[in-house]
Amino acid sequence: MNSKQLNIGLDIHGCIDQYVPLFEKLCYKWASEGHIIHIITGEPKKTARPATDHLIFHHFFSIVDYHVEQKTPSLRQDEKGHYWVDRNVWLATKGDYGRRVGLDIHFDDQIEYFEYFPKDCCLIYVPKINFENVIDSLHLI
Repeated sequence: MNSKQLNIGLDIHGCIDQYVPLFEKLCYKWASEGHIIHIITGEPKKTARPATDHLIFHHFFSIVDYHVEQKTPSLRQDEKGHYWVDRNVWLATKGDYGRRVGLDIHFDDQIEYFEYFPKDCCLIYVPKINFENVIDSLHLI
């Protein structure tokens, strides 16, 4: 095990679902090294959870579920049953979660979330193509 246990955050849409085999390997490696893996997504857990069934992880956080539980004043539901909250509140929620749990690293495909994370959290942008090459060049797996 490494000398420091890391808290690692992973977004589902645009990250995990874009690079399934890669994140399967990374999660297995990180978990076997004693790191804590957090799945962080906007979608409700009941619909997003199946996208993570193939991964090893420790915690699951849904922005929607959090705001429903907290009864956030700006939360509203449309006629199709989808929940909405003010954009800045939505964006800040991932970073607030990262602060609460002490994320050391977070992987996301949407840079707009990054400004809300703690300054000491390493933020990794996951592009839509060739991210496997980046990970391979860093010799992470």
